[in-house]
Amino acid sequence: MLIATYALLTLYVEQNKERGIISRIRHYLQAHAGRPHRLDPARLQVQLDELAGFAEARHQHKVKECLMPAVRHATHEADHLLADLESLNRVGSNMLRSVRRRLHLAFAKGGAQIRMLVCTLERYCENVLERLAKEEQELLPLAQRVFSSEQWFDVGTMFLSHDARHAEQRRRLNQVRLLTVSA
Repeated sequence: MLIATYALLTLYVEQNKERGIISRIRHYLQAHAGRPHRLDPARLQVQLDELAGFAEARHQHKVKECLMPAVRHATHEADHLLADLESLNRVGSNMLRSVRRRLHLAFAKGGAQIRMLVCTLERYCENVLERLAKEEQELLPLAQRVFSSEQWFDVGTMFLSHDARHAEQRRRLNQVRLLTVSA
């Protein structure tokens, strides 16, 4: 049961971190709502990179590659919910790619392009928050209800493996940064 607690706690912590990143992006956008041309594209880029790196690479990987297949295997009761989550993931990933691709071009063109970019970014934030709410209010309670201890153990083990790979990647990246700085 300890591994089930670890898996659930990991997901809740990651959801809260995603919400925090979304909140910072939205706050920044709202602070410049009347003057979108004064947004800093470099700052937006950093925030989007942080969100993409965390949401897409870590949290969503765990949900899409570990939790959702296990739920799908455990019950057909979740088919509609899983289809909704997959659709939200697909739409959100497409919006994020679009925003990241058009970010600097929009600021070069100004005016309407920046406003369209901001609207797309707002829709992306809403998409992520909707996905997180579905995970928290529907997917996780369903998993708690239908998973056996063995299934939780398998999911938790996958999470631990993913976290270990991520920590190793982060360690290597830091080594490269240190070598680059000292060179």
